Amino acid sequence: MTVADVLDIASPLTAAQFAAAVAEHERRAATLALHLRHLEASGEWAFDGSVSIAAWMREHCRMSNRAAHAWVRRGRLLDTYGAFAAAAVSGALSQSQVDALEHLHRPKYAEHLAEHQSALVEIVEQLSAADTETVCKRWRDDADAVIDEAAPPAEPERFLTASRDSEGALLLHSKQHGGAATEIEKALRNASTYEGDDDTRSHGERGADALFDIAAFYNKNHADDGTPRNLPHVSISVDESTIRAGRPVGVDGDTEEPMASSCTDTYLCDCKIHTILRDAHGAPVGFGRSRYSVPRKLFSQVAARDGGCRFPGCDRKIRHCDAHHMRYWRHGGSTDYVNLVLLCSRHHHFVHQHHLQMKLDDHSNLSVVWRDGRQRTSRPRGAPPRHSRE
Repeated sequence: MTVADVLDIASPLTAAQFAAAVAEHERRAATLALHLRHLEASGEWAFDGSVSIAAWMREHCRMSNRAAHAWVRRGRLLDTYGAFAAAAVSGALSQSQVDALEHLHRPKYAEHLAEHQSALVEIVEQLSAADTETVCKRWRDDADAVIDEAAPPAEPERFLTASRDSEGALLLHSKQHGGAATEIEKALRNASTYEGDDDTRSHGERGADALFDIAAFYNKNHADDGTPRNLPHVSISVDESTIRAGRPVGVDGDTEEPMASSCTDTYLCDCKIHTILRDAHGAPVGFGRSRYSVPRKLFSQVAARDGGCRFPGCDRKIRHCDAHHMRYWRHGGSTDYVNLVLLCSRHHHFVHQHHLQMKLDDHSNLSVVWRDGRQRTSRPRGAPPRHSRE
C-alpha cells in the first residue's frame, strides 16, 4: 500500500477542509478526555493489575508515558471546570488553548478559577493560542496578588520535571526563583566553555553541555573523601556477549533505559565492574567482587601526567575527568599508563560517539584524529614547573 492509497490523494483536502477536520478532531479529543476521566474515577482500569490510569494507557493504548499523562491532565481539567469542558467539546476552545488553561489548574487557584472560569472562556475564545497563554499568565499574576495579600505563601512555586521523548532523549522543564535561579544561572555560566574557532556549538548546545558537566561532576564528587574516584555514579547492566561482539548494549540500572553503544563504551572505560553469573534463564546465581577497570594508583599516575582533560582546547581539571582507553579495552587495548589519557565527561562521550583516534608520542603529546583526517594536538600540563639553570 502506498501513501496515495492511504490518503486518497485523488481528492485532497482544501485548506478550509483541513482546518475543519482539525477542529473536529480536537472536539472529539476533548470528549475522549472526559471519558478518560470518568474511566479513571471508575477504577475499571485497575482490574488487569495496572498501577495507574497512565500505566493502563501505556499498555492498552500504546502511548508513551508523556502522552498518557497529557491525556490524564486534560481529562482532569475538563472534568473539574464545566465551562472549559463545554467550550472544548463545542470547539469554542482549541486544544492548545485548553493546554494553556491547564497551567492554571493548581490547588492554589482552584477557588478563584472556579469562580472565573466562564469569564475566562469569554475572554479567550476568539484569541490565538499565543494570546491565550498571555491572558492566562496575566490572570495568574492577578490571582497571585489577591491570594498572596490574604495569605502570603511560605515559598514561591517551583518545580523540575523530567521525562523521556520517543527517541529516548531527556526533556527537562523547570521553574526557579530567587537564590535557586541565581545559583543555577551561575553554575551554568561557570560550567560553560568556549573552545576557540573550532567550537561550532550554538549557545543552547553549550548550555546543554554545561548542564551535563555539572551533573557528571556532582555524581563523581558528591560523596567524595578528597579524591575524584567516587565510582560508580551510574549503574549499567551489560551482557558480556555484546561486548565481545563489538557493540556493547548497556541498560541504565535506575531507569531501565537502553544506552547507545558509544555511551556504554564510555562508561566501561573507567568504572567499577561486578561480574554476575546467570543461569540459562537469565536468573542471577552469583555476584562477584567489584574491581576498578582503571585501578586507583594507575589513575593517579595518569592524572599526574595529564593534569586534566587532554582534549585539545579543554581546561577541565582532574576532578571532572575519566580515564579513557585510547585503544578500547574490548578491542584488546591494555589498561596501562601508555594507553590511558584523561578526558572530561563531555569529551569522553564525544570521542566515543565520533570514533576519534588518539595517540601519545614519546613526550606525552596527544594527537587527536577525526575520521575525515583532521588532526589536533594537546600537551600534558600535569608536571610542576622545573627550575631552569642559567
